[in-house]
Amino acid sequence: MRKVDTMSEVYPSDSSILNLVAEEETGVEYIETGRAPYYLEFRRLLYRLLLATRRVNDLRVFDEGGLSVGVKAGAFRDGDQLREYPGSSGHTLADDKASIYLYLDAGGDLVLDEYTSFPDAGINHIRLAQVTTSAGDITEIIDCRGQHLWNALGGTIYGGSCRNYTSQGGVSFIFQATVSAGETVVIHNSNAPFKYRVLDAWSVANGVNGGSWKLDDGANDITVPVTLTLADKAVDRTGSLDNDYAGIEKDGSLRVVGDGASADCDVYVLCMRVE
Repeated sequence: MRKVDTMSEVYPSDSSILNLVAEEETGVEYIETGRAPYYLEFRRLLYRLLLATRRVNDLRVFDEGGLSVGVKAGAFRDGDQLREYPGSSGHTLADDKASIYLYLDAGGDLVLDEYTSFPDAGINHIRLAQVTTSAGDITEIIDCRGQHLWNALGGTIYGGSCRNYTSQGGVSFIFQATVSAGETVVIHNSNAPFKYRVLDAWSVANGVNGGSWKLDDGANDITVPVTLTLADKAVDRTGSLDNDYAGIEKDGSLRVVGDGASADCDVYVLCMRVE
């Protein structure tokens, strides 16, 4: 188990504690001195405490003995949708691992075999726990539920989403891709986390090699080829966007396609999330 916090925390005075009647936020009542039968009053106290702390159990990873863990049922918000995990048990973890990162992926499935880190901030997931195993046993479970990372209703790391962005406005975000020797850079490969629209694109030259680049959705051109000015740090912007393909669907693709030979530049793609 995780080490206990050894930092001191001061209690109220004895007289103050003895005069407490109930905790205002949770409604948990203190047992009065001399109240009988005491076992009944204690059960009432325990009942109210469990009610007050029930939600703390949502999506909690727990030790089942040996290398086995379970995950309590729980719910979380995905934008304006409430998603539920039904709970599960009997998951056997790998032995002798310094860190096993347990989380729910974008599909709501439990991941048990990630040993490097949680996914990057740009990937929707629910962090559950970091587990250490040794000699056929679980030696530590670190609760990571406070690090939840999912779409927020009003905005995400990619900016806010708008159902009617023509009248409500929207928050933009920018992808950056470094093109070297005309290579193609994949921003999304059938894994766009949500629907968004390309609004603009431009490049900053890294040298004087010339060449060109364009945007496509993996199959169709979004822009015409943009020719790089033969000057270091020159800025070149696309002159057109194909409205038929500028909208990228959820699980869609977006690429910066170089000329395959000489283009060396940083390409910036301005987008806005839509629904």
